[in-house]
Amino acid sequence: MSLQIFILGVLYSGNHHPYDIKKMFKKDNLEDIHTITDGTLYYNFDVLLKKECIEKISVTRDVNRPEKTTYGITDKGRETLQQGIYNSFKQLKDIPSLYSPTIFLKYVDKNKVAFLIEEGIEKFQGQLERNLLEWEVIQHEAPQSAHLIQEHVLNQKRLELDWLKKLLAYVQTL
Repeated sequence: MSLQIFILGVLYSGNHHPYDIKKMFKKDNLEDIHTITDGTLYYNFDVLLKKECIEKISVTRDVNRPEKTTYGITDKGRETLQQGIYNSFKQLKDIPSLYSPTIFLKYVDKNKVAFLIEEGIEKFQGQLERNLLEWEVIQHEAPQSAHLIQEHVLNQKRLELDWLKKLLAYVQTL
């Protein structure tokens, strides 16, 4: 859904063709997290078109160039974008899954998103505390390599928790 959120978010502010979207995706460094191929991009445009979230606005034909179809977002697409953003925060599994939704927070209710982020913080805090308790029980028997791995896992969880807290502070200023 992250790519579909990105497509809908970009189309929310204006009409574009898929190649524009791909350039924007690269410009926002999202390709480092999620690879976007032409096939994936056009597939997602087709899915959104079939769901009536987007519509064809125009088709341009230039000499010696493939035709370009420009798309726009529909009312259903705006609703789908908002629900997709809320669902991304509600079903938070990892931080990269929030990158596209975070870019388009201006299209949703900030209070609702803040509440969902607070729930995510509680979830991540609980995971961290459980990991610490479990590690406390077995750490004295674990080899040094396991200590290194656990240190990385715990540091990663703390980093993600800190990022969520920063995101919450950001949303509260919008």
